[in-house]
Amino acid sequence: MKCSHEHTLFVKNESGGKLLIVSRYMDDLIYTENDVTVFETFKHSIKGKFAMTDLGNMRYFLGVEVKQDDQGIFIGQSKYATKILTRLGMENCNMVYSPIVIGRKLVKDETEKAVDAIKYKQMVGCLM
Repeated sequence: MKCSHEHTLFVKNESGGKLLIVSRYMDDLIYTENDVTVFETFKHSIKGKFAMTDLGNMRYFLGVEVKQDDQGIFIGQSKYATKILTRLGMENCNMVYSPIVIGRKLVKDETEKAVDAIKYKQMVGCLM
């Protein structure tokens, strides 16, 4: 059943509490289930209609790295962050935890070169 609020999300409830949730993005599918037979049945029916490759456990999706092990599921974006820093020419920048001292009053420095507004918008946009 297609989710009424998210058109790329499909939820299938079966008897016995079996559940399959599938999300589609372009030609990729990601899923979660609480019974492997539910997914195997779904996968078999999809393979009958479309060419499909099962890539196993998710490792990377839409800029998010996923690591799954016995301790849990962990997500991060270090690969995406590195890619963005490289694209913006900032791969050698210095990391700071808080770039502004709390309580510092900012004043305009008339002697500094004006910031490229387009590049600034690109940088901020990458964080959203």
